[in-house]
This record gives sequence, C-alpha cells and structure tokens, in this order.
Amino acid sequence: MTVSHMSPYKLSAFLLPLFFVACSTPGPRVLEVTSRTRLQDVETTDRQYFIDDRASLIRYEPRDLSIDDQREEFYVRWTPRTVGLVKFEYRQVARPAEVFAQTYTPHGDTRKLFEVRGEAFRSGGLVSAWRVSLWKGDQLLAETKSMLW
Repeated sequence: MTVSHMSPYKLSAFLLPLFFVACSTPGPRVLEVTSRTRLQDVETTDRQYFIDDRASLIRYEPRDLSIDDQREEFYVRWTPRTVGLVKFEYRQVARPAEVFAQTYTPHGDTRKLFEVRGEAFRSGGLVSAWRVSLWKGDQLLAETKSMLW
C-alpha cells in the first residue's frame, strides 16, 4: 500500500511519530537576546517604586552612574550546553563603519551578559545593530541578529 492510498488514520499514525521526532530535537539556537541601557542608579522601569512612591514620604533622586559604570547590557541565552563559543558582534551609533566583537567560551552554561561600557560606550554611543552567533570549533551552529544588522 502506498502513502497516497492510506486511510487518513493510518497516514496520521505513520506521520505523527516523525513529526514529534523532528520537533523534539531542535538544533543549536539563540533563545533570547534582550538589552537595556544603564545611565542612572535607578532603572526607568523601577522609578514608580523608588522615586514616585506616593504611599511613603521617602523621596529619592536618581543619580547618574559614573562614566565607567554607564553601559549597555545584552543578556543572551542559547541551547545546547555543548556550544564551544558565543560571539557577540555589534555596531555603535557614533562608529557605524566599525564592527566590534566580544566572545565567551561557555563551560556548560547557557547564558551570558555582554556589556559595552566605559570608554567603548562613551566614545561609540549606543549599540545600533548586533549579531549573536554560536560556534563549535570553526563551524557556525546558529545565529540571530537585530533587524538593522
């Protein structure tokens, strides 16, 4: 009996296990890349709790972070744990023609916080585009990039 002559029930019984095998073993991939800019000691999302709290009489004025502590952070998660190298590449607003890179060699972990800070942040400004790639030796396993990359 050929596949085209199978009943719908037999066909689904035949294809369903193949579907689950294909879906249950995804390859290496970047799961998440989130960013935030830190210029003050209180984040914008936390202002309602620390600055605009009307229930208490405590008032706090946020302070600018020192030049060396101002930064842009990129939280990256990936899978699997066997990735050999994570590469974070980026461009900055004040230096659009240059590509900068940071690398990380995981030791069984699946997350890393990359930071652009200090002189690099001060002279280059905000990150305008980024790309995260996963490597095993010389082999590119997966990558994800921002829309402007």
